[in-house]
Amino acid sequence: MIEKSKIVVGGSLESLLYAWRTQTPILIKDPHYVFRHDADLVGYDFSFIKASDPKELQRNLLFALSFTGLMICSDRVENFRIDKDIVNVYTSGNKTVSIKAEEILKFDVPTGFYNVYDFFDVRQTSRHEVKRVVDDGDFVYQINFHRTPRTARGDHFDVVGASRMAQKQLLSPDYGQGIAMIKMIRMLKEAGVKGPFAMEKKGKRYYKRIKLDFFKREVCEVLETKYSFKEVYEMKQEEGEAWRTIETILKHRET
Repeated sequence: MIEKSKIVVGGSLESLLYAWRTQTPILIKDPHYVFRHDADLVGYDFSFIKASDPKELQRNLLFALSFTGLMICSDRVENFRIDKDIVNVYTSGNKTVSIKAEEILKFDVPTGFYNVYDFFDVRQTSRHEVKRVVDDGDFVYQINFHRTPRTARGDHFDVVGASRMAQKQLLSPDYGQGIAMIKMIRMLKEAGVKGPFAMEKKGKRYYKRIKLDFFKREVCEVLETKYSFKEVYEMKQEEGEAWRTIETILKHRET
């Protein structure tokens, strides 16, 4: 039986940052999907852990928590059960680890709503400077261009559309990737993005249509977290042994 004064049970980005800020052990079954272009996280400085965006922040926090032993059972958690002050963790290989804690902080609560991200390969557009397009409503409320390693060209960008949906919408063809693509093409046109140049006739330029190919859809449930990202971000950093270990590593990387 392992005894802890406090453990966090979560998987959201907020729970990871809370565990790091407070230097508290955390139990994670599945890390929550983090959208690199999340508009709610724009403007934050993640340089304290050498991250440049929310996705990299999550990756670096997972490394820091695992490397320093603050992540319980690291990446071997298959499932767990909480019984009063006891957490039974079931790991790979059908092993059980029991943890007794004075405080168990359940950080994340499912809401029944989902963030949906539709990724498309860009096959045909003209050159442009558009990086982000927004729209009203929840279905494809934001489009982001992002660099892709899909081709050798360093200037090639693909697109991702972000939506918020209820569970019944996830199962409806009216909110499928095909309809998302149609709306994204309309939004791109309204933002001034055109297809490749086709011809010029009587002084008027004509362009081919924008062409997108569906790549993948990522779906993750919206979580209600114990503290908002802003609240956790602004918490004082506890400078425990784990924090000092990572700070030493980061300083060595700079030299």
